[in-house]
Amino acid sequence: MRVALLHNPSAGSEDHSLQELTRTLWAAGHDVRSTVDRISDLTAALQRDPCELVVVAGGDGTVGRAACALAGWQVPLSIIALGTANNTARTLGLPQATKKIAKAWAKARTVRFDLGLLSDGVQRHRFSEAAGWGVFPETIALAKGKKKLGVAKTLRRDRKLFRDTMRGMTPRSYRIEIDGRELSGDYLVVEVMNIPLLGPQLTISPSSEPGDGELELVLAGNAERLALEQLASTGRVEPGALRIERGRKIRVEASEGLHHRDGRVERHAPGARVFDFEVEAGAVSYLR
Repeated sequence: MRVALLHNPSAGSEDHSLQELTRTLWAAGHDVRSTVDRISDLTAALQRDPCELVVVAGGDGTVGRAACALAGWQVPLSIIALGTANNTARTLGLPQATKKIAKAWAKARTVRFDLGLLSDGVQRHRFSEAAGWGVFPETIALAKGKKKLGVAKTLRRDRKLFRDTMRGMTPRSYRIEIDGRELSGDYLVVEVMNIPLLGPQLTISPSSEPGDGELELVLAGNAERLALEQLASTGRVEPGALRIERGRKIRVEASEGLHHRDGRVERHAPGARVFDFEVEAGAVSYLR
């Protein structure tokens, strides 16, 4: 297959080289036409030399940005999972070994993958995994601070950050509608999910299927603190422990100046602001 390779050299433990990855793809019989480390360079390379497959070698942040950038392009993606959590690769059930997945592409099938659309009334952004308020964006902000201090990123560290942040947080008030149903209240977690996993491999929305044309809204308040403790400890919760609603259109009015879109923290002036979500069904495709 003619392949374009997007490689994030800083993903995960950083023990993977572009040369090694390229040699592995060639050895599996693929024609690596371009290698880039930036999304803008990837789209430019595809315009110059169209390929049959885009291979994203990196973590969830790189995978999500690539998927959002290639929405509507008639070229499938695959993932060489090099990050710490690798939530999208796990959702798709992709092999972890680079040689194994490279050999599998010749017989793999294409599956459609939805993207979420988030509008704040001024700008409209895609997301691949999740967007939300409360504990998770606060945890992401703390994790990025740890990275600047040189503290190694691990699932255990980030789950502890999630647990500690949740323990110290007071529920906040949100006005929420999903497909016309009112779900307003005080919550610690408000997450709009496209896949089951979030952050440090936390299975917060086990019923999420990124090809079904719907999003899942996960809500947790004071009554769900024990379930969130379990989530931080084991990576999953008992069925029904968190409130999960499914729908195509979601509206959230929030007052804090912080939310996240995939692994990116978005900051703005505090004060009531309305956010609208919808689904871009089958926006991209993956080989699985």
